[in-house]
Amino acid sequence: MLDIESMESKFRAIVTTDEFQQLQELYNKAKHVFFFGHGGNMSISEHAAIDAARLTDKNVYAPGGGVIVTSIQGDTSFNDWIQNWLEIRTRNLNFDECLAIGLSCSTNGASSDCLATALNWAAEAGIPCALWAAQPKEKGINPKVIQIIQHAKYYHTSEILSLTMTYELIHGAGFICPSISKKAQERRFEKLGIESEIETHNQEVPPGMEGQLDNLAIDFDGVVHTFDKGWHDGTCYGDPIEGSLEAIIALSEDWNIIIFSAKVRPDRPLVNGMTGYELVDEWLQKHGVREYVSEITHEKPRAKYYIDDKAIEFTNNWDEVLERLK
Repeated sequence: MLDIESMESKFRAIVTTDEFQQLQELYNKAKHVFFFGHGGNMSISEHAAIDAARLTDKNVYAPGGGVIVTSIQGDTSFNDWIQNWLEIRTRNLNFDECLAIGLSCSTNGASSDCLATALNWAAEAGIPCALWAAQPKEKGINPKVIQIIQHAKYYHTSEILSLTMTYELIHGAGFICPSISKKAQERRFEKLGIESEIETHNQEVPPGMEGQLDNLAIDFDGVVHTFDKGWHDGTCYGDPIEGSLEAIIALSEDWNIIIFSAKVRPDRPLVNGMTGYELVDEWLQKHGVREYVSEITHEKPRAKYYIDDKAIEFTNNWDEVLERLK
């Protein structure tokens, strides 16, 4: 199975950093946004640009197309072509209203140096700018450039994280990233010439998310994993609770199994260099049930049922709850 490096955990760690929050504020204020990269990251930049332009009120650009790239390289050099493109694109614009974002996997070599040249020019010109990279770029980068580091070892992990980060910026600016099912539903209505929305009376989930009623949320500590020592050393030290692994396998035939745990929160300190997500993921893999689990999260997921050792079932009677908590 392809190693995606606990991508959800990495994503959550990235978007909660001070650097990403700083970038989010700049993105929210910007009227003109410029994405650029090389290789796969050029395609990510194009994808990010068109979707951000469609889904927000911003002007968003990327240097896609062989004609553009080869023409500008012919005028300058490989090292300077993105800087030249950025100079052309920002001509006559208020630099305070611009934002430049360079996407990189490797932070060494000619491609990385080309991005650094463009970002250094932007920083000196007064354009807010950021570098998204799999690993830190320690040399040849202006300290004014915000570095957002993914700590990824594979190209595919870094590139997918970069695309996901572009959607987080859209979301964080208050715009909507539409669901596939909702978009498909709207298209069906348009085809039929119907303006009506979906009926939502007594519906348990938002329109377009009905599939999430097939979710079954299961707490980790004390339900799947013994937690008799509490925090202890921060690891997943316990054995499987009797019957839990067999139950997950059996239930997965009819339900999407979601494991939820506060252990997975992004603010949890690293233990032996691992996030809580990575620890839970590793434990589930060790005991042969990771393939039966569709998601690991610290948030309360949408689900039909929740299995939790600390829950108090609410039966529309607060007096009963108060009595139980005395």
